[in-house]
This record gives sequence, C-alpha cells and structure tokens, in this order.
Amino acid sequence: MIPKPSAHLRPATEHDVGFLTDVVVVVTRAQGRLPRDFDDRAFRDRFVARTLQQVEGLVPDSTTYVIEIDGERAGRLRVVRTRDALELAGIQLLPAHQGHGIGTYLIEQLLVEAHDAGKPARVRAGPDNLRALALYRRLGFTEVGTEDGEVVLESAPPRQDDGTAEPSFSRQT
Repeated sequence: MIPKPSAHLRPATEHDVGFLTDVVVVVTRAQGRLPRDFDDRAFRDRFVARTLQQVEGLVPDSTTYVIEIDGERAGRLRVVRTRDALELAGIQLLPAHQGHGIGTYLIEQLLVEAHDAGKPARVRAGPDNLRALALYRRLGFTEVGTEDGEVVLESAPPRQDDGTAEPSFSRQT
C-alpha cells in the first residue's frame, strides 16, 4: 500500500515569493491556459509585487500559505477572511501533486472553517478553468455570478431549523 502524502500549510515569507510565482506560471502553463501573448517577465514582476504585499501583511484579511507535501514546497494557497465570508483567493498545486486529493482536502477544511463560523465560502475561477470549476461544484459550490470575467461560486453554511449554522462535514486525517 502506498502511503498518502502528508500536506501541511505554513504562512509564506518573502523567501517564498519566487517559488509561489513559479507555481502559478507552471500550473497555468500545464493547464494550457496561458495566453499566446503571455509576457512572462511582466507577469512575474506584477505577481511578485502583489505577493510581497500579501506576505508582508499589507493586504487586509489576506493570508498566503505555502503548501508543503512530505516536507517539500508543492503549492500555493491564498485565503481572504472577512467579517462576511471566507474566500479561497487562489490554490495551485504543482502538476506532480495534483489528482491525489490534496487540493480537495484543503478546500474541504476551508469549507468547514467557514461553515463553523456561520459564513459562506467563496471562490472565483476563470470560465476556461474547467477542472477547477468541476472541483468546486463537486464540493458543493454553486455559481452566484461573474466578476471581472471570472465565475463566482459560493457555498453557504447549512442551516438548522433554528437558523444557526451547522458544519456540513468533517474529515479525519
């Protein structure tokens, strides 16, 4: 029996910014979603600047994580936690780590966190990112609109008869 990989999240530091940028480019390229006129240098410069702001705490309510699998950096997760909602603002796993249930597990944990707090969980994805959209829908997100050319999906916390939120599931690790 092959052991299941162990996933761990840790807050990103300025030393991770180059890796996080690489992850986004590698994943988007592997999905065939980079535009023909993609300007790698310009994208990297913008992404590095935005990610540094996030890591340095200059973006309110935002936390950027490094996903580590068996002690190795394997992906990126960004979560925005506001008073009204928990937004999955980005998740990317390097292609070698996709398809093993790790992304699903991490998203499920965010759903539990949001629903335990009585908040909806939100996510946005490009309409061409069919694999991500299918994953979010499978996990109970439903389309609630579009914003800036992206599909916006939401998972509202389940309601009990008295109107209080109740967690929809939990997963043993």
